[in-house]
This record gives sequence, C-alpha cells and structure tokens, in this order.
Amino acid sequence: MRVGTAVPTLGDVIPWLQRHRAWADLLTGVALAAVFVTITGLSLRGESLDAIGYVCAAVAGGAFAVRRSYPVVTLALTAAATTVYGATDQPGGPIYLTVFLAAINLAALRPTRTWLPWTAAAAVALVAGDWAGKGLSFHVIPAGLLLLALTKVAGDQVRTRRLRMETLEARVGRAEEETLRRVAEERLRIAREVHDVVGHGLATITLRAGVADRVAERDPDEVRAALQAIRKISRESLAELSALLGVLRAEGEAERAPTPDLAALPRLIDSLRDAGMDVALEADTNGGGPVPEVVGAAGYRIVQEALTNVARHAGPGAAARVRVARHDGLVEIEVRDDGVGAPALTPGGGLTGMRERVTAVGGQLEAGGAPGGGFRVWASLPVVPR
Repeated sequence: MRVGTAVPTLGDVIPWLQRHRAWADLLTGVALAAVFVTITGLSLRGESLDAIGYVCAAVAGGAFAVRRSYPVVTLALTAAATTVYGATDQPGGPIYLTVFLAAINLAALRPTRTWLPWTAAAAVALVAGDWAGKGLSFHVIPAGLLLLALTKVAGDQVRTRRLRMETLEARVGRAEEETLRRVAEERLRIAREVHDVVGHGLATITLRAGVADRVAERDPDEVRAALQAIRKISRESLAELSALLGVLRAEGEAERAPTPDLAALPRLIDSLRDAGMDVALEADTNGGGPVPEVVGAAGYRIVQEALTNVARHAGPGAAARVRVARHDGLVEIEVRDDGVGAPALTPGGGLTGMRERVTAVGGQLEAGGAPGGGFRVWASLPVVPR
C-alpha cells in the first residue's frame, strides 16, 4: 500500500498562519481582492462598469496584503483605487468600504499623529474623485466626514481593548512572578526546617549513643535509658519531618505544622541534657508581652542549630551556655561553648540558615571564635520584624 502525504487540516493551518503573519496578510489580501472583484461584478451587472472598475476593486482588496507591515500603504492604495474608481464615473459599489476598513486598520496600529492626516487626505481624495467623475455634489461630503469620525471611534475602541489586554497580561505576569517567589521562599523555609530538625535529631541521637557506648558494659540500665531516649528523639524528629513534608504533598493551601518558639527552649535544653550535653540556660523573655511567631520561631531555630553545632563540632565534654534576653524592642540570643573552636564553615550549612532567618526579620548575626576559646553565636532580633 502506498502511503501518501497527509493533507493539512484547518487545525494545522491556523496556528501556522498565527506564527507567520506576513503570509496570513498576503492570503488576506488575495482573498479580499477576489471577494471585492466578485461582489462588484455580481452587484453591478447591467450597469456601466468598465474594466477599470474591476482593476480598482482588485487593487483596493489586495492592498490589505500589507495591512500590518505597512498600514499607511494600505490606506494610500485603497484611497487611490477608490479615487480612480470615482473619477472614471463607475457606479457606486462595495469598493468604498475598503477605505473605511483601511483607515480603521491604520488608526488601530498607529498613533493619532499618523492616522489623522492620512485619513483626512483619503477623505479629500474620496470627495475629489467623486466630484471629478460625477460633477459637483455635496452629498459625498458627509461620507468624508463619516470616514474621519468612524475611524476615530473604531481606533479608540481597538486601542482601549489592546491596552486592557496588555494590562491584564501584565497583571497575570506579576501574579505568576509572585507565585514563583512565594514557592521559592516556601521551598527555602522547608529546606531550613528539614535541616534543623534532622540535624538536631541526629546530633542528639549521636550524643545518647556515645553515652551508651561508654557505659555499655558496666551500666546496662543506662544503655536501656539511652536506647529509649534515642527512640523518643527519633519518633519526635520523624513526626516533625513528616509534618514539614506534608506541606509539599498537600494540594492548595496547606496548613503549616506548629513551629516551636522561645517558650519551648527549656524543653530543648532538657532533651540535650538528657543526651549528656552540659548546657546552661539563662532566659528573660517575659517582659513586654509575647514575641511575634516569626521572631520566636527564628530565635528557637537559631538556638537549636547553635547547640547542634556544639554537639557536632565542639568536641567531647564541651559545655554550652545559652542566654536569651529581651530589651529595647530586641530579643538578644547568645550561645557560647568552651569547645575546640570554630568549625570549618560550609556554604549552605547551618550558619547560612541562621543568617537567612535573621535577615528575614531584619536582625543581626555574629558567629565565630569566642575570646578565650570555643565558639560564639550572637543574634539580635527586632520584636517587630522589619
């Protein structure tokens, strides 16, 4: 069986014409030329229509082949064809409609300073051609005035619609950009939360496992307690991680999991003490009313990450001191340890997350080696986020 070439369908042709406007206009001009010649011949049978009339009708219709590229040329050609048509005393016909269409097309594509003088010239040529063919007659003057008025109204309507569409497209574009921005911010937030939850959980488990390993032979009860603590920490970390990842799986607006704040710091410190870390907490955050959720969450995560770094980098037996105070519209946080000193800073790690949290609320962060040894993290968070 011979397989022939597939015949293009209308659904294939229209998108192609939308992509190739020059070809679309050329086909439009050819089609209009054929239509006006045919209509002129059918409507004026039996009247004194010369061959020049058909030529003028073809030129007036074919002028739309460049209607978007050269709208002034389109109007000039239709006006010239109509003027010749009237000057040669042809009977009235549909060719006069082409001038109105060309003038409206010009007004839609060009500013007033361009379409107004050309349309006025076309109106004068239209009247002059009719007078030249039929003699002085004032009944064509209203037609010339109508050409100007109709062009003005139609051009304003087209430009208004185009402006409305451009405004709508701009709003849609801004909405899409805002959506992408919010998605990126949410992804960054979730990445920070996952890092903090997983990092803290693993660091605490490592502490408890180290304690269990040291006393494995002489204190089985302590090993059992360590395993129970590891199981509890793992369960809590997995539950918090599952709540965070649920935001990614949910469709539409997902409800965020509850975020710990400064009030949860004692529980955090107790869990680390139970894991074997020597941590002291000095907190004074009661004065001045409650701290906004975003500030409290940032403060909690900063302390959590700083203590996680102590567990990971400060060395065995390192002690840490956490100080949280509120004064002068600020929440000041300091986490200091007496360990081996500053760890190697990795871009995108915990310190980067801390800095992003502080920046998000308009605060300040310092992190580095402490005088006399150890490592110090200091943050100042405004109570009212900036």
